Amino acid sequence: MKSKLWSQFTGQSQVRIRIMWMVVFSFIITFTISVFIPYEWFVPLNIVVFLAGFLFLYTVISRPIVHYLSDITDGVMKIAGGDLSYRIPILREDELGTVAVNINHMADQLQERISRERELEQAKMELITYVSHDLRTPLTSIIGYLDLLNSRKVDDAAQQERYLEGAINKTQQLKTLIDDLFEYTRLTYGETRLSIQLIDVNSLLEQMLSEFESVAMEQGVSIRKLSTLGPVTLEVDAEKIVRAIDNLLMNALKFSYQPGEIVVSLSEHVDEIMIQIENEGKPISKEQEERLFDRFYRLEPVRADTYMPSGSGLGLAITRHIVEMHEGGVKLLHNNGHYQVLVTLKKKHDSAR
Repeated sequence: MKSKLWSQFTGQSQVRIRIMWMVVFSFIITFTISVFIPYEWFVPLNIVVFLAGFLFLYTVISRPIVHYLSDITDGVMKIAGGDLSYRIPILREDELGTVAVNINHMADQLQERISRERELEQAKMELITYVSHDLRTPLTSIIGYLDLLNSRKVDDAAQQERYLEGAINKTQQLKTLIDDLFEYTRLTYGETRLSIQLIDVNSLLEQMLSEFESVAMEQGVSIRKLSTLGPVTLEVDAEKIVRAIDNLLMNALKFSYQPGEIVVSLSEHVDEIMIQIENEGKPISKEQEERLFDRFYRLEPVRADTYMPSGSGLGLAITRHIVEMHEGGVKLLHNNGHYQVLVTLKKKHDSAR
């Protein structure tokens, strides 16, 4: 308390008090000097000595403030000139120091915003490049199939059926890509908000697995759920969580051995719940593990003859964005072809997001 009062009294934290003390100090010294000049001398000499001494002392004493103001001005000009890495040194604790801190904070925010804009611009360019390629591939196949059918050069009904089926599969692949692309851009560029509601995650998972089981059986893969929990309530956006889990299930199905099994478990902890999806498939490298949730990154399915349409490379990236919007996390554990995807969701989070 005493140090704070002394700091305020001496003007260490306020420029105006320090300037006041400069004026008082300069006045006392120059007045004392002028008093010792004999009165018999020319009287105006006292006034001249007083004014000259006062101005000289005030200039000398106030020089650090003026010099620091010059540093702040130069710093602002450098930042305004585009040098966003420059920071004004914080040498004072008064209002000028506060001004320097605020200018540095402004430069930090500006640098971060410009960096973010550059990243978004780069991401948009990459997105356009990937999309152009991925849209062209199935579209070219569809045109090829339809041209063959339209030419009426194929008389064999079985061959026509194969061409028609190929065109339908490529059309479905094109639709999947467009849907995933639309969802990804909405999630990435902040054009969507969560519609939070209280749901029973255990019941939701049961319903999803019941619907998914028939799809998996067609591919020779069984579904097994490990959970003895009752209702597990959580505040989430149900539609988006369904999308995230469905992407994980489809990915596990696509990369599971045939015959195979997908094991899904739900566990509840003090402040979070965990959904775990396990399957056995072809081993991947460490680099592939690290890139698995990157956008447009795709692996070859373990079955080349699968009737499932090729993925867009966005499904897992969408899942990660959805889970992170819920302040949760998703990670992959892989050991020689044994895959475990862990999704954690907090029991409480900011529903205003």
